[in-house]
Amino acid sequence: MDRNPTLAQWQLAQELRRMRGDRKFNEVVKAARTTGGSLARWETPGDRGSVPGPAAVERLLQIYEAEEQLDRVLALRKEARQPDRWQPFDLERSYRTYANIESQATSIESYQAQLVPGIAQTEAYARAVIEATLHPTSDVDREIEVRMERQSILKRPDPPELWLIVTEGALRQRVGTADVMVNQVERLIELAQEPNTTIQVLPFSAGAHVAMRIPAFVIMEIASHGVTAVYSEGQTTSMFFTDPEDLAEYTTIFNRLRAASLDEGRPTRDLLERIVQGHRREE
Repeated sequence: MDRNPTLAQWQLAQELRRMRGDRKFNEVVKAARTTGGSLARWETPGDRGSVPGPAAVERLLQIYEAEEQLDRVLALRKEARQPDRWQPFDLERSYRTYANIESQATSIESYQAQLVPGIAQTEAYARAVIEATLHPTSDVDREIEVRMERQSILKRPDPPELWLIVTEGALRQRVGTADVMVNQVERLIELAQEPNTTIQVLPFSAGAHVAMRIPAFVIMEIASHGVTAVYSEGQTTSMFFTDPEDLAEYTTIFNRLRAASLDEGRPTRDLLERIVQGHRREE
């Protein structure tokens, strides 16, 4: 597998929090000769966290009476500081974290209200979306390259279990030309045939539903690392949620969306084919 410093940072943060145990936060801050903000970031996985220096790691492990684990933790710290495959693309930090987690995910559950999820977009659809939404100074070709590279996980020997829920409105909305939409919806029909992929459409007939105030979110799991995270993307801010309560809430929302959507298989495929025919009539 590719080097993945995001996962190393995630593991390091979890390890440091586990090692602190029941020790009082402020007492550790004082003993480690650091600040509360620094210790909090060291124990926070993801894009809001940070990697402590080697001297800080050594002090913490002395406080935690875990010096025998120093070499292992320092090795984890070193890995967390390494460059990753996305460095040449100069991605925004939260998006880079997302791409690193997605690249090794064993399970991905995605809901999109307005767009086809990036993991399933054709290049032409992606270009139309990116050109419409990116800042004028952004590199469109670079963004498309990143999006297409992200999709390589679907071709690996052990692809993730992928479950996509997309609204009917997102599929009927013209993004690019009618031909672009025909190819995009046909791409979803093809993906749905893969054994590891489930696609559901949330139809107009579902009416009011649990995620009406949520434009999009993704639940990702990396079973081998014990990592589960929810990623919520917005126009100006994107957030990761890792607290058990947040994970439970988003899991409940996704399960309710599953129940409100058309069943996978024939019901969803029939609607997708009707949508394809609708776009073809507009060509």
